Amino acid sequence: MTGSNPLIITSMALSAVSLAKNKNFIKENWKPIIAIGATMGLTYGVWSIYQDIKGKTNQTKVELKEDPRYKKTKLTEAQALMKANRLQEAMGTFGKVNEKELNAIRSILTDLTYNDYVKVSKAFGNRGYVTITGISKDSDWIASSKNLSYWLSKELQPQDLDALKQVIPNVF
Repeated sequence: MTGSNPLIITSMALSAVSLAKNKNFIKENWKPIIAIGATMGLTYGVWSIYQDIKGKTNQTKVELKEDPRYKKTKLTEAQALMKANRLQEAMGTFGKVNEKELNAIRSILTDLTYNDYVKVSKAFGNRGYVTITGISKDSDWIASSKNLSYWLSKELQPQDLDALKQVIPNVF
């Protein structure tokens, strides 16, 4: 969140005052607290999906083509598919990637040329990605299909994306 919402801050302050006055507040009001929390979680989920659809649809439609100005790829179809599957494994876990997964992604992307990336991206195709959680494994039925560039833009840290932009310009 980039800014603070004064209503949320006021609500939190009033809640703190209420809790201080009544030690049994949570015990007596657990149902409304759970209902409010669930409503807020659901609202955030819907908002996140809407923001994702609104802001990133053009990125999933980018058609990558081999560029004859760059070195021709030496990856076979099988190698490209293996790299694509390994990338999904590393990125398809709950939440943002951890350091181990990030290292795996970096090692897969290391030494790829532009045309190598194009081949891996084509092998990756469009795979289901749940934007809120980052989970992808077996989620095609609940998630919209996104390409490799979209996945990487959601999972990688800014410095990694900047390094990738140097090798693969005009993609991210």
